[in-house]
Amino acid sequence: MSDNRHKDNSHKPAPDRSERIFSEQDLWYYRIREGDEVGPFRYRSEAQSNLENFMEQLQEQLK
Repeated sequence: MSDNRHKDNSHKPAPDRSERIFSEQDLWYYRIREGDEVGPFRYRSEAQSNLENFMEQLQEQLK
């Protein structure tokens, strides 16, 4: 028998890291799961590096 219950979409998976990074008025930002924006950064690579460091810190807290 199949389970046809409605799925709760309130806990959507986190966007891919590349989707979290965006540019606005020639400055770069990244968005965290809570919807907060972090930045600005002058270069996309700075936003990417900062996001990776942020994710590593979160992983360390889980250990």
